Amino acid sequence: MSGNIKIAALDQGGTEREFSKGIKVVMKRDIYVAYISLSGEFVCDSAITAAQVCKIRLKLGSSVIFSGIPDRVEVFFQGGVKRISFVSRSYTSLAMQNEHEPGIITDVDLASLVSSCLVHPEITVEQNTPVENYIYVKQSSSLWDAVIAYNIKSRGRMPYIYGTGTIMSTKANSAVRSYSGETLIGSGFAVSTQNMLSDVHMRIGSDQYQYSYANPLAPAYAIKRSRYYDLDYQWLYDIDGGLEHKVAMSNRMCKANYFEYASFKNEQLYDTVSGSSTACDGMYIDRVVFTADAKGYRTKVYCFDDDYGQI
Repeated sequence: MSGNIKIAALDQGGTEREFSKGIKVVMKRDIYVAYISLSGEFVCDSAITAAQVCKIRLKLGSSVIFSGIPDRVEVFFQGGVKRISFVSRSYTSLAMQNEHEPGIITDVDLASLVSSCLVHPEITVEQNTPVENYIYVKQSSSLWDAVIAYNIKSRGRMPYIYGTGTIMSTKANSAVRSYSGETLIGSGFAVSTQNMLSDVHMRIGSDQYQYSYANPLAPAYAIKRSRYYDLDYQWLYDIDGGLEHKVAMSNRMCKANYFEYASFKNEQLYDTVSGSSTACDGMYIDRVVFTADAKGYRTKVYCFDDDYGQI
């Protein structure tokens, strides 16, 4: 994807100021995270103050590739030059910060689930997804928790964020990304066991835990981490599947192939890698880290070989 990179800061009235000097940014997206994150800094040649920054956008050429809430903004001076640093998350982060009304929701699809809790001009939702007869939303669950519950029941995989702020259930927008001819900076394989559970158990109204599931990956690492749960009504339709889900979430990112190259293609989650001449070829993209600074553009692409990354 070609074009000059710019940061746009919008004030409360919607006035946009663009900055293109001294930019350093890192943008991340991940199938296990409900938002896209952007952090960085830039040279500010405007009188704008930190308090006036109400929205952050990242532009590449004429395309907006990020739009989000300024979680933190700081104006500072370095070598006599005014700079602004910031941390921002896409508006889909609000799905984690709003609780859905608990209880049984009947005849639900993704659009009706989200709109019943959160309507926002910066958030769009995939339409015409399958209607499930019901899902159960637990007390104090976030909207994103409810979206995960819906999507695991409907699709057997994680929901994810597409573009700048679309909540997706299916892989309808997935594309093949070719890296043939790209200059690779490096590639590798990583293992992470820090969240891995060994066994999980659930009971239904008695002293005995009638349901159990053992993580098949844990013995190889001699890991013993047990969890015991009372009946989780979210999984009343499939208690065994609920225990498998808890283990799958503990296995997230446990094995990851990755590569890094010196450009940027605006990769989206669940795109397919092609022509990289790495182990990622033929795999879905599950994490993207884009860096832009004085050295140029660099993109690190991760393909998780865990329970949800390749389904």
